[in-house]
Amino acid sequence: MIKIVAKTKEGAIKEIEMNEIRSSHDLQWYWVDFYNPTEEEKKQLEQFNFHPLAVEDCLNQGQRAKFELYDEHYFLVYYALHKEELEHLEVSAFVGDNFLVTYHMDKLTSVARVWELIKKDPEATEDGTWDIMYELLDHTVDEYFPVLYKFEDHIDDIEDNAKDEPMDELMRQLYDIRSDLSRMRRILNPMRDLMYRIMSTNALKAKEQVRYFNDIYDHLLNMIEIMQASRDLSNDIRESFMSINSDRMNSIMFTLTLMSAIFLPLTFIAGLYGMNFSYMPELTGKYNYFIVLGIMIGLVGVMVFAFYKMGWFKYRKGPKL
Repeated sequence: MIKIVAKTKEGAIKEIEMNEIRSSHDLQWYWVDFYNPTEEEKKQLEQFNFHPLAVEDCLNQGQRAKFELYDEHYFLVYYALHKEELEHLEVSAFVGDNFLVTYHMDKLTSVARVWELIKKDPEATEDGTWDIMYELLDHTVDEYFPVLYKFEDHIDDIEDNAKDEPMDELMRQLYDIRSDLSRMRRILNPMRDLMYRIMSTNALKAKEQVRYFNDIYDHLLNMIEIMQASRDLSNDIRESFMSINSDRMNSIMFTLTLMSAIFLPLTFIAGLYGMNFSYMPELTGKYNYFIVLGIMIGLVGVMVFAFYKMGWFKYRKGPKL
């Protein structure tokens, strides 16, 4: 689908057809939006005489975020965000003095919002196509914030529910969060570099535009800090859980070791008198059985008392969440 909106020299905003772009001479600027175009619609890109390399990058999805200068236009690729799957949605844009051409395969709320903004407030594009580009990038970047805040809330919930949920489930949730944050990093870092490149060129002729684009750049830096803080916090929680789990295992092993130490002399005594020798003097006494039992019970008591005095039983309490 192709949609075109234009601003006349009189300041009126109107939607036009493709054939009106060349025939009309009273346009200040026009914006052509290609959304999931058909093969026939893709051929319409040829009439703009864009650089072949830029057109090739536009048609072949999977490009990195970039900003390139050609003779008659700028070409950039940026990422919108699929909130549910946390996948980047690629958007290509050709920006000239009086035209903007955007190309994307996915439906974007940012494009729809800016489209309506232009119709309602023509003064929002007073400085031309870079004003539209700013609005598109600003709305796109603003959509990142709720996702990052959602991660922060989820991590806080994991901390709050640490005593109530199984550790395996908490570790799985932390793994999912870290995986999602890695996806966000692959979006935010290239977008930060893209904004820096735009501001480092002469593309923005008005100082006011530079201020606005710098505001987007600051937002991206803030988001990267939030993302990194969330990654660090999730990593700290994960390491704490692993440490607690390790301490629990050590406590269990310590308990088993104590039990083994207590039963070791009992096993020795039982094994000694369980040997099938024909003559063992201790076996003939009338009360020897009870004497051996008493010795075994006494050994257990002595060992338990000794371990208690050494404070070994206190270790069994283990760490708590």
